[in-house]
Amino acid sequence: MTREKGQAAVPDGVQISRVSRISGGAKTQETQETQEVPPPRRRLTAGTLGLFRDTWRGLYGFSLGVALFAALVGCALVAAAFALTWHDFALTWKYARADIAYEDPPVGYFPEQRTSIFLRSVPFMGLLLPLAVFVLALLHTACAVAVRDAQAGDRRLGPGQLWRRCRPYTWLAFRVHLLTSVCAGPLALLALVVWMFFENGGVMDIDVDRLSQSTSTPYRLLGYGLPLVVLALAFVVWWRLGLANAAAVNGASTARTAVRRSWTLTGGNRRWRAFGVCLLLTALVVAAYDALSRAAEPLAHPVGLAVLRLTNDNPYATGAVMEIVPAAASLLLLTALIVPPVSAALALLRTELRPE
Repeated sequence: MTREKGQAAVPDGVQISRVSRISGGAKTQETQETQEVPPPRRRLTAGTLGLFRDTWRGLYGFSLGVALFAALVGCALVAAAFALTWHDFALTWKYARADIAYEDPPVGYFPEQRTSIFLRSVPFMGLLLPLAVFVLALLHTACAVAVRDAQAGDRRLGPGQLWRRCRPYTWLAFRVHLLTSVCAGPLALLALVVWMFFENGGVMDIDVDRLSQSTSTPYRLLGYGLPLVVLALAFVVWWRLGLANAAAVNGASTARTAVRRSWTLTGGNRRWRAFGVCLLLTALVVAAYDALSRAAEPLAHPVGLAVLRLTNDNPYATGAVMEIVPAAASLLLLTALIVPPVSAALALLRTELRPE
């Protein structure tokens, strides 16, 4: 509330007009001053905590269901990929045992087996990308619906209610995330390729010096700095398009309209506010993923023992499974525990930045 001397109190955000008259002889001069008092900004942290205080059962119940769905589909895709590449793993283990029998060091993967494993598994690994997009679309939509309904006064939503209310927006949200991934994904992939190029000493027939303490300082700056620059460009695209899902739930009729609204909301005078929030949320997700992946590393040992029994002590197939276990477990935990509050914060940021 804002109170001027001699005036009644008026709500914040209401324009206040003052009219002053100055008389001088036969002429009267009127001046009008209009001042807009900005409404108090509610902190995103308080808004997110308030939302989860009332709807944590619904949001976390929904996210656990989505994580379980992703785990089942992901395991099926990985199992299918291993089934198709099993011949190459078995052949590699056969050659390795022959080398051991002749007291020679095992060669490991031959180029033919490595290429065959890659080509056979690429289609199934490629299906994991639309699965990840669909999972993110579901979680972002559920949180955007929860924020919208909470602001309308409905704060008690169960997982079933969330699913029924976000189901009409699922296809639109999927297209929004697909469009966002098409814009930001190639840059993130390019950053990964550039990093692997310098880290592994080149790719295919292109050989370069591997990054190490013995390489020159300019070369290390290039090897470490170039991927970071490309990754920063990917972050800028995600930052500008990160509110598109919330815009789709709140009136955008097409994916392009939602993306355009997000681009508009995160620009202008409030771009640094959006940049700071998105940077903080990104740091939170990266730190959580790193911590969860380190915590999930002990899971690789019992899984590896089980795979050894199933594959007749094949160390190559076992090693491939053990490499993906920590990443897969951390991504599932991230989906169930971390993504809901991050999605809710993005939906609340859209509410804060939208024009009245």
